[in-house]
Amino acid sequence: MGSRMVRPLLVAVGLVALLLWGVRGVTPVQAGAGTIPPLAPVLHNGDFECTTGYYSATNAAGRTIYVPNQWRLVLSQGAPKTHSARINFARSCDGSAHVERILGIDSILVEAQDLERPPEPGKPFDASFYQQVTATVGGSYSLSGWALSLCGGSTVPSDCPAGNHIAKMIGIDPTGGIDPLANTVIWAEDRRNFVENNQRVGWTNVRLGAVAEAMTITVFARLASPFQWHGNHGFLDALSLVRSPVATLALPAEITGTALIVLWESEQSPDIAAIPGGNYELAVDLQVRHVDATEWRDWLMDQSAIGSQVFSALCVDTSYEFRIRARAEQPAGEDGAWPNHRYPGVWSTPVRVFFHSVPDDAPGAGGPLSFFLPVIRSQRQC
Repeated sequence: MGSRMVRPLLVAVGLVALLLWGVRGVTPVQAGAGTIPPLAPVLHNGDFECTTGYYSATNAAGRTIYVPNQWRLVLSQGAPKTHSARINFARSCDGSAHVERILGIDSILVEAQDLERPPEPGKPFDASFYQQVTATVGGSYSLSGWALSLCGGSTVPSDCPAGNHIAKMIGIDPTGGIDPLANTVIWAEDRRNFVENNQRVGWTNVRLGAVAEAMTITVFARLASPFQWHGNHGFLDALSLVRSPVATLALPAEITGTALIVLWESEQSPDIAAIPGGNYELAVDLQVRHVDATEWRDWLMDQSAIGSQVFSALCVDTSYEFRIRARAEQPAGEDGAWPNHRYPGVWSTPVRVFFHSVPDDAPGAGGPLSFFLPVIRSQRQC
């Protein structure tokens, strides 16, 4: 459905909803998370290609390591080796060898210090590569990347101890900070090894969305190996930063009764729509929670870009909160762009709706067609 059709359809659905909301004559409240910025973000060398180049640095053990051009490196723990995977294994950028990567000819290699050298092979490490990107304050951005971790080396079956892991992480600091340990960084993480139950997991897609709080945001790609074990190493590749899809909820601040019509609309990112060979579809997810609850629960998942649904409250004279997120993904099993990035938006600001009980003397409260819904006060059931 074309984006120009979304808003007229929402208005049509909204008129019906307003008639139903009109019991109290309230004005609908709209909430979203960020907006689509006017300009696309520019992330340099997101594929970490050796053709773009690497520069040298020195780790805490005094060894020369290599960092892809346009990126900076922070070693928060240990003294790992970092290098172009192709140059490391093929001895040159145009050399021939098996090189782990998911796009192009190269990726970043991160190896634990003393990888297989006794008495303590595979020392812990925490390596973060970062790049600052110009952004629009209030703009919504989506970051998708790929990583591979090998606890215990590449031997199958793996001898990685239960409970050990290497965290594959990507992050965004919406304030533009460069400290990967700062509490302003928003992280997405995957801890699976390259094999599980003797089945190869391989490269993993890690993704997240964030709203810019400054004119610069910082993108991070990180491998953290907190446990000492031989052979621990990993790879990072194919980071993609785009303007994210956005979604908006339209809800009344209060209603009478237990039936609430929830309206939503969403908009696809022009960056995602322009991906060559892309087959991206726009979908939304909605969550709800009682005002006294701390955890959100999934309510409607994988919904169409525009729509409405009735929410039935279990409790009255109380409030519920709602939020929505847009995301763009390619349908499983169909042709599309490679690698298969997923682009999540950001969860919207929660919208709170108060549900008033129906007065005993309300029109239609009596008569042969009336019915009674018990008020359930249990917080667990609400």
